[in-house]
Amino acid sequence: MAMTHPFIRAAAFAVLAMILLAVLSVVVFLFLIGMPKDANALAAFQAEAAARAPMVDLILGGLIMLGCGWLAARPSGSDALQVAALMALFYIVIDVAIILMFGDVTAMAVGTTGLSYAVKTVAALIGGFLASRTPATPDPIAPE
Repeated sequence: MAMTHPFIRAAAFAVLAMILLAVLSVVVFLFLIGMPKDANALAAFQAEAAARAPMVDLILGGLIMLGCGWLAARPSGSDALQVAALMALFYIVIDVAIILMFGDVTAMAVGTTGLSYAVKTVAALIGGFLASRTPATPDPIAPE
């Protein structure tokens, strides 16, 4: 199957969004808070990062999902919204699986997590909508 298959494309861009959010969140935290210099500074860094994490996740996650939703849905034409929705669903499934495997489910803030998933899904759908309005061009990823 080629990379243009909607299922594979949605899954690949969901994984890309997950990786980008993790890496760019660290960059944003280092920019906003600064690099910890010693053990005391590390504890302060962790406390500050935990306090800012929901807002960084909403803003950065929304922007990343918008871009990945657009990229995933771009070659799909009239199915762009479905591909973007599938990408958002894959993202949520992967994130929940990570939380269930490595996180403390009882400590999860359900309201904040639900809001995060809602923002990311809407952003991906907006990306899909924008992709459906973009003139069709050859897919740079798929072999010809």
